[in-house]
Amino acid sequence: MKPQAERVQTTLARIRSLTGVSLAFAGPVDRGGVLLERFDGPVVGPLSGVKLSFGHGLGGKAACIQRPVVVDDYVRAPHITHQYDRIIRAEGLRAMVAVPVVVARRTVAVVYAAFRDTQIIGGRVYDVVAGETRALEHDLVVAHAVESFRPEQGGEAAVVEENRRLRAALRDTYTQLRLLAARTADPAIREELLREADRFTDQEPGPAGLMLTARENDVLALVAGGLTNAQIASALGLTTFTVKSYMKALMGKLGAGSRHEAVVIARRLGRLP
Repeated sequence: MKPQAERVQTTLARIRSLTGVSLAFAGPVDRGGVLLERFDGPVVGPLSGVKLSFGHGLGGKAACIQRPVVVDDYVRAPHITHQYDRIIRAEGLRAMVAVPVVVARRTVAVVYAAFRDTQIIGGRVYDVVAGETRALEHDLVVAHAVESFRPEQGGEAAVVEENRRLRAALRDTYTQLRLLAARTADPAIREELLREADRFTDQEPGPAGLMLTARENDVLALVAGGLTNAQIASALGLTTFTVKSYMKALMGKLGAGSRHEAVVIARRLGRLP
């Protein structure tokens, strides 16, 4: 398996090659914020090594809300904070997009693409950056699952604990793959992610006529992952009312009287790992 830094560097090179942006860059996320340390393209200012606080600037906001953030002119953008304007001006960056890399519901990195002239980041450029970042997430999710599956030494109690941990890792990976598939705008990447997710299930025929829609499966997977309706709505870009409607519909199809029972039944039928 490639180390994370190499995967990120490959993603940046692909983004810059496919979009023609002036600079593609990224940084890992820890409790202290976002550290900008990976670049593809010339860095002319003091950008390298900058640590961004959560919620501040473009990348700090993307890391915090776990959603892409786009600005057409960084220093004039009204919906971000501006304590990093001096650094951005020195680098000569104008239009930018920051996309969070989310693994196991935790932001682990932020990927940027930026132009040094006036541009509108949308359409093809946005789709490429978002799609390449989703592909990076997919790669890291699989690596995370493989790392989680490494056996440890110990007796019978350790084996039981390891089995419990592996099952939890499987379920978390399944939830993350469904979420990535729901977020991506690229149909080919979405299909690949859903195929990967389906490898973790072992579906039985179930009740006659049982057929969950793609969105109902997304909601069910996130409920099983422990998310609230509000969190599911934010993750999928829906309203809370819409999530409740999907939940009501899938509970009816499964014959469940509660969210917990719906998850139990779905697991019994192999619809969830």
